[in-house]
Amino acid sequence: MSVTGDAAAFEARTCLRDIAAIIDADLGRANVIAERALSKGLRHPAFHKTRALWFQSQNRHADALDEFRQAAALAPHDVNLLDAVGLGLVRLDRAAAAIPVFDAAIRIAPAWAQLHYHKGCAHAVIGEPAAAIRCHERAVALQPDHVDALTAVAAATARVGETKKARAFAERALKLVPDNPTAVIALATCDLHDRQFERAERRLDALLVQLHPEDPTRALTLGLLGDALDGQNRVAEAFMAFSSKNNILRTLNESRFSESARALNFVERLTGDFKRTSPRPWERTAGTASVPHSRQHVFLLGFMRSGTTLLEQALASHPDVEDLEERETLKDLAARYLGNPESLRELSVLNGDLLAEAQNYYWNCVRAFGARPEGKIFVEKQPFNTLYLPLIARLFPEARIIFSLRDPRDVVLSCFRRHLEIKTTTFEVLTLAGAARFYDRVMRLAGAYRSGLSLDLCDFRYEDMIRDFDGSVRSICGFIGLSWNESMRDFDRTARTRSVRSPSAHQVRRGLYADGIGQWRRYQKELSPILPILKPWIERFGYALD
Repeated sequence: MSVTGDAAAFEARTCLRDIAAIIDADLGRANVIAERALSKGLRHPAFHKTRALWFQSQNRHADALDEFRQAAALAPHDVNLLDAVGLGLVRLDRAAAAIPVFDAAIRIAPAWAQLHYHKGCAHAVIGEPAAAIRCHERAVALQPDHVDALTAVAAATARVGETKKARAFAERALKLVPDNPTAVIALATCDLHDRQFERAERRLDALLVQLHPEDPTRALTLGLLGDALDGQNRVAEAFMAFSSKNNILRTLNESRFSESARALNFVERLTGDFKRTSPRPWERTAGTASVPHSRQHVFLLGFMRSGTTLLEQALASHPDVEDLEERETLKDLAARYLGNPESLRELSVLNGDLLAEAQNYYWNCVRAFGARPEGKIFVEKQPFNTLYLPLIARLFPEARIIFSLRDPRDVVLSCFRRHLEIKTTTFEVLTLAGAARFYDRVMRLAGAYRSGLSLDLCDFRYEDMIRDFDGSVRSICGFIGLSWNESMRDFDRTARTRSVRSPSAHQVRRGLYADGIGQWRRYQKELSPILPILKPWIERFGYALD
């Protein structure tokens, strides 16, 4: 406690006693006492903690984090406060910054299972499932009845197809808490992996009866139920389940995305802005090549669910390749240079020190995400870097660009049915019509870029890779200057040893299979309203209409 004088110490003790007496029953009144004490210059972690809890109750999470940090600064060995700081960072989508905070707390209290569990949750949020599982297993080892950690391991291992392990952890959780939704979902996911579709349906139907209509878990449950029905070829019922899932997700997330912030509007505005710029500044000019941070720089893009993960994992199996999967390396630069027509024109002639500064910013982001591109062929896989092709063209004119294609009907259906993390882009695909419109607008933008930019670009077709893996991948290797290596055929084995961030992780770990080709045919009736939107792209990319 940082107070001076007997009077101040007495007043601080009085405030602490009053807060302790009422905080559980009247947090608002406790906050008033804490605020008054702080305004008088009295300092104690409990005052800041009380303020933080009040801000949390008002959904003012940034203010809560600031108060927890001030409390932790006054009591740096209080693991509860460090834990609160870490959780506050996770809540504000800064999970990567939370991990060292949890580590600091674990050094003080290594046997506290909850810290390991929370650290695992942070790893899960940033797409590091292997690290998340290790943390959650450590929590279970320290506290065998930690239900949340048990179900976290069950859910994570079920998603990657480790069904034996997932079932074991889920059953342990259910012995402690019967009908635990996460454990039931993990078992149903295992059933789906093991093609026990009817058993999965029974589990999920029973769970839906228990869940409140507004419970976010209903969306995931309905999505899995759709998969179970699809596995039984009950297509109409499956489509209804997918639609119900997406309706819930739209309701839960629509307040996050104002009309002006919608990805569809961003794409349409970019298309107009780019078409209004003169084509001449975009011509490749001497002296704009990136400082060589890698042997060859490759961008793998297209549209989500178009096969980018499959190709990326095949390339990543090569010893001469360093890859980076679905990280936002260009987001800040896009905000700077693609925000309006003026900044886009500025980008079109960017050169000299400003160009070098932007290039270095990108490479610093790459390394911050853990990639080490030096001396390697560096492959960055991020489908929606398609939107940022002007940045790529200006900053990295020597980069090779692989544009992934797949039958538009399969792409849109896959986007609609899969349970994706809701972001500005994925929010657009929560209705079938919305998914088709978004696909159409992104392809129009890509077409404008391909006509107006000087790009070293090669199309890659998902179906070709399925039908002729060696021939398709050898062709891509030739394009990016990579020699063929037999290890590339074992991409599924590689994927099982790596943290794959994409929703396609489980499919890639299965290896090559033809199930993903022509899925749209079974849903032709349901897709019929959007076929006029997709028809131009079906024809342009060479797919059969019937």
